[in-house]
Parts: sequence; structure tokens; C-alpha cells
Amino acid sequence: MPPYAPTKWAGATALAVLLVQPAFAETQSVYYGNLTASAVVASPFDPGDNLFVDTFTTEHGSLSQTTTFTVNEQVEFNGLAGWIIDTANGTGPRLVGVNIDILDHWSNVVASDTFTGVLGGFAHSSFLGSLGPGTYTLVATGNAVRDASLDISLSFAPPVPEPATYAMLLGGFGVLAMLARRRR
Repeated sequence: MPPYAPTKWAGATALAVLLVQPAFAETQSVYYGNLTASAVVASPFDPGDNLFVDTFTTEHGSLSQTTTFTVNEQVEFNGLAGWIIDTANGTGPRLVGVNIDILDHWSNVVASDTFTGVLGGFAHSSFLGSLGPGTYTLVATGNAVRDASLDISLSFAPPVPEPATYAMLLGGFGVLAMLARRRR
């Protein structure tokens, strides 16, 4: 048999190699102790990686934080944010008017959070979408009435394949099955 001829196990081996790729998720964290702050995340993100932004401050006034990050390849992302609003040891909420956006390198908003509710003394919002390779900026704004805490997390995942991709995969398996049957 010539060296380039597929064996009966070639398709199964190729599929196993694709499905058993090790996943090395990395979480990169940014910590802010001030209302006005910015940071650049040094390492780019890949599917499976996470970004966590943690803020705790005793300052009062306008919140304006920017976190710049890079994505290596097309990803889907899921973002969650939570901030303390309870009135324990104080009067009124701690952080109000919170807005979280992701901007592309031209400063266009590519995603914005949606308020999802209050649970256990925390307000929550979420956002999701798709990002192509490139540099982005996570922007958090609001107003700290008193001591404030804000946590934002972004989880990056591989893009969901289009139906045409599944059709091509099934077609390829059909061709392999037909070739295997023909050989017999």
C-alpha cells in the first residue's frame, strides 16, 4: 500500500486527535483599589481562558475603569458582573449607575451589559457576544456613593460552528464510510 493511502483507522485517529486536545485554561486577574484606574492585560486570551476584574475601594465619586485585553482568535464570550448594593453599615446603595461596555480598537461598543436583577445584596448584570482577533477595552462606569465593590468576569469559548460546518463534517464521514465499504 502506498504511504499516502488512508488506512481504515485514519479517519477515527484524526477525529480522536481533534477531540482530545488538552485544554489549558488561564485566568488572568486585574485588581483595582481606585475608582479611576486602567490596566493592560499582558497575555492574549484564547478560547477557554478567563478575565477577572476585581474592584474594592473606599473612595467616593465617579467610577471610570478601563481594562485593555487582546484576543488571539475568534471567540464567544460570556460576561458577568456583580456589585454590592446592600445598605449594611450605611445609608443607601454603595455603587449606582453601573454600566459595562466592551469597545473595539476604534472605540465602537461591541457589547454592553444588561441588568439582570438583585440577589443577596448584590446587583447583577450580564453580557455576551462574539469577538474576533484583536485588542478590546472593557470599560466600567458608575458612581460610588460609599465604599464599593465590583467584580466582572469574562469567559472566552471557541465559536459555535455553523450548521454548514456540521454538514461538511457529516459529509466527510459519509465519504469515509463509503470508501471503507467499497474496499470490502
